[in-house]
Amino acid sequence: MMNKLKLLFYSFLGFEKVHELDLPEEVVVQFERLYDCYIKSGNGELYLYEHPYPLHYFLRYLTEYKQVVLHGSNLPDIQSFEPRASSLFNMKPIKAVFASSDGIWPLFFASVNRSVVPSLQNICLSVPTKKGWRRFYYFSIQTTDEKQCYSDGTIYILPKEPFQQGGIRDEWVCEQAVKPLAKISVRKDDFPFLDDVNRHQDTDSFAKTVIKLLNKPPKGR
Repeated sequence: MMNKLKLLFYSFLGFEKVHELDLPEEVVVQFERLYDCYIKSGNGELYLYEHPYPLHYFLRYLTEYKQVVLHGSNLPDIQSFEPRASSLFNMKPIKAVFASSDGIWPLFFASVNRSVVPSLQNICLSVPTKKGWRRFYYFSIQTTDEKQCYSDGTIYILPKEPFQQGGIRDEWVCEQAVKPLAKISVRKDDFPFLDDVNRHQDTDSFAKTVIKLLNKPPKGR
């Protein structure tokens, strides 16, 4: 009952959503082959994703079926992730490496040009269902130059073993240095909600921007 209420509430808020991952068997076989060839060895090499299915399907498959977490960045050559002082989603301070067990959330961080966008607001919420996980998202950037606010980036695939869950389910943290198993080049168009990112001012709280979302007209799709 609680999960059904969550599904209704998140839908009411107007969050972006994706349904449970449902892949044809032949795609699963192909994704397994990609994992074995480019990620399982853990040598940190760059992999150029070339597959008919959008990249986020492969990333979702990895996070749901493999012991990995993901980190999105504009930087293409991170050899080792070092813990940095920050705070969990629940605002508890921590010095750690951050990653996610969701396949779409890190694409936001890989695609937003952090050299020109000073502030991000975002959330990833997942609800278990009989078919898997229904996922909900909210993305917002501080108003800036629209032509430069997105860029290409990199998704780093990290081993899940040294991480522990953070402030919410899909936030994971590690308080020691971590080397990536592999990395994947990301084009800004790989982020499936590129046209659905909201805008906020530097004085807007997260709650205020979500309230604004309730007043937006329904999407015509």
